[in-house]
Amino acid sequence: MIILFNRSGSQEIQLEGKTVPDEAWSIIRRNAVRLLQERGQRFAAALFEEIPFELRDGTNGFGDEFSLLYYQAPTERYVKIDEQAEDSKTKNAFRDIAEALTEIGHHIRFIALDLALDTGPEPVSSPSLEIRSDAVERALSDAEQLINSRGASSAVDRVHTAIHGYLRAITSKARIEVAEDANITKIFKEIRTKHAAFTKPRPGSAEIDRVVNAMATILDALNHLRNRVSGAHPNEAVLDEPEAMLVINSVRTLLHYLDSKLR
Repeated sequence: MIILFNRSGSQEIQLEGKTVPDEAWSIIRRNAVRLLQERGQRFAAALFEEIPFELRDGTNGFGDEFSLLYYQAPTERYVKIDEQAEDSKTKNAFRDIAEALTEIGHHIRFIALDLALDTGPEPVSSPSLEIRSDAVERALSDAEQLINSRGASSAVDRVHTAIHGYLRAITSKARIEVAEDANITKIFKEIRTKHAAFTKPRPGSAEIDRVVNAMATILDALNHLRNRVSGAHPNEAVLDEPEAMLVINSVRTLLHYLDSKLR
């Protein structure tokens, strides 16, 4: 275990359960990010958004009880964060994160990083979007927490909510009219056919259109998957983890593309 921030005293950590339920942690995390952003600590805010820390209880051999931020990372990400942590800017950012959480009522003694030895491939990262809304940010944050706490199968519904809200935010900003009950497939079609970023000529447009149209097919499938094999409804069966992660990574890839395209 690597200690990224230590307030004082012994560095021994014996992990215990989660300090708060996932839904409450999502709200706490969002408030801390906003506090950091408002104070101009944007690097710390971005770092806290990027790394899916859990808020955990801990103890040690002296019987101390405390709260800590904890992340069990896949090997590639573990090494990357460990290397970043040597930089003074990153060290200060972890301190700022701990102080922000402490200020809103959750005293953080440690920020700790562990290596997950038995994991699959690194997932596509959750994007930090230029076109933002509270609903989209909340859904992406919820999805990240669910993936790490319960698995990808539990996050499919939240990813559907995120892409739906994001596509609506695009149409609102670009003043593209869509019906109130339009699903993500219909909204994405309106954006592809009416948004200026898609209608102007570009290199390789025919082939890129084929790729984008394939993504539209994925969104159409996501509508059905969300309704039939996710936690959105009391379905008896849900997606297996590999298929759920495939869906989530596909949506995240599309979000990254759209955010870059429409900046």
